[in-house]
Amino acid sequence: MGFDSAVETIAWERVHLTIVTKLTQTQADTEPAVPPDEVTYRLQSLRFGYPVQTEYLGDGRHRLTLTITDFHDRRPIPDGAWRLIAEHGGTDLSAVRLPLDRVDAMDDYSRVFLYSQNTESYSVTFGITESDVRPEFVIRTYRFYRNPVVADLSSAKRVAGTAARRLKVAASDPRPVGLAIRSLSRMFRRVFGSPGNRILFASEMRGKLEGNLLRVRDRMLERGLDGQFEFTYSFRLPSSSSTLGTLGLIRKLATADIILVDDYFGLLENLYLDPKVKVIQLWHAGSGFKSIGYSRFGKYGSPKLFNAHRRYTYAIAGSTHLVPVYAEAFGIEERAVVPTGLPRIDTFLDPELSRAAVDAFYAAHPELVGKRIILFAPTFRGRGILDAYYDYDQIDFARWWEQCGDDTVVLFRMHHFVAEPPPIPEQYRDRLIDAAGFGDTNDLLRVADVLITDYSSVIYEYSLLRRPMLFFSYDREVYAATRGFHRDFEETAPGKACDTFDELLTAIAESDFETWRIDAFVEENFDYVDTGSTDRVIDWLILGEPPQPAGPDADRQPAADQEGQA
Repeated sequence: MGFDSAVETIAWERVHLTIVTKLTQTQADTEPAVPPDEVTYRLQSLRFGYPVQTEYLGDGRHRLTLTITDFHDRRPIPDGAWRLIAEHGGTDLSAVRLPLDRVDAMDDYSRVFLYSQNTESYSVTFGITESDVRPEFVIRTYRFYRNPVVADLSSAKRVAGTAARRLKVAASDPRPVGLAIRSLSRMFRRVFGSPGNRILFASEMRGKLEGNLLRVRDRMLERGLDGQFEFTYSFRLPSSSSTLGTLGLIRKLATADIILVDDYFGLLENLYLDPKVKVIQLWHAGSGFKSIGYSRFGKYGSPKLFNAHRRYTYAIAGSTHLVPVYAEAFGIEERAVVPTGLPRIDTFLDPELSRAAVDAFYAAHPELVGKRIILFAPTFRGRGILDAYYDYDQIDFARWWEQCGDDTVVLFRMHHFVAEPPPIPEQYRDRLIDAAGFGDTNDLLRVADVLITDYSSVIYEYSLLRRPMLFFSYDREVYAATRGFHRDFEETAPGKACDTFDELLTAIAESDFETWRIDAFVEENFDYVDTGSTDRVIDWLILGEPPQPAGPDADRQPAADQEGQA
């Protein structure tokens, strides 16, 4: 029986490559026909073959999906030239070919992803094999590296500067540091061991226990689990890090049995992890728009092909809809992302705690009783905590003060990465207030009548209150081009988007909030609207195992420790 498979379309969506093929029978046969919905495809080099996610579309067409950053075992598609093979029941049917009139167009589909401050790249190109009979479609994937120190053009300078350049390269090379972390952590594990019940609550982006980590710890105390587990802690900011502190943290990580984090944790990248250790990411953000992790691979602030995100045993999400979003962002399989809901939502939805928080707020700020409160809480600009900022020039403080009148105040709650406070002139501080010291952000959400943000995940909790939101997206096009969105901003924002400050003030004045968008957002982002998220994290991820999902990832296992990392 003869078959022919040909490429019909090629498309990219961030790190997801989609190829649609058309399979046809070229030779009549008396044998039973192969059911096309049972045909699968694999990626094949001279030495290796890997299955490709295959979906039958009907009429002989199949959609092949390859996530280049997480193709197999949390690794990218390996270097090499790869053919696509259609198969059924272990029998090869046809190698995929490319119509020859489309060969020249393949350059338009090729991609080069730059990362590691443009010192490394990962390329994906398309073409055909060198065959005079039946050229086959081929995907070529390669990683390239360059010396981060550019050589001088002058030969005299080159000779004179050789030693200095070598020292510079050695100082900038992360490999010795990574090997040292790995060796130290392995030694600490071997020498000090672990008791089998030690939980480490840790963050490199926060100076104290808060958010999801705080709620999980507190709930474990409420359930008496501190008698079953030993709790240890590590909270610090990059500005407070030291060599001695890092050595102590490596020991804590190496001797823990369960590691709970809530943000990126760089030391995990090179840490030796015993196969029994669980690393659980309780990501601090619920659902925003900005791309994070591998969703921005090859863009501004791109991660390396292997980084700390890939070490998670599990990560949590608020809904089944968000599972593929976080799987892509962390470079892990979908089965490792568990839609438990966010622990901090439990306290946000607790009516008694909410009433107490509101009462405490107004007791601390009696001058705000009876005022309409607008909470301005945008995300940061920049790569991260070390260079975070906000463009305050976009705000006309005088005009906003005047619009507030006597009955409205604006509380400015900047992202905790942004060190510079809002430069509110003294004469406007009765209505425009820097709320950096006003306690927990969730408490401010409870008292806010209107939320103004941009691409921040602060909308996640606030949407449950069904109150108005506005999105001040003055740099939307630049942000989309450099940082990237993992979903369409304007279509999914649960409120009106304003691209200028004039539009923002007009929307406030006219109460033009487009609140009809909120219900759809809540339905999409919450599997549970209850106070049980923390218990699901504890029962499913700490004490036991999560319910098994269905789908193409169901049989893929998260990797605890990986030698020879990409």
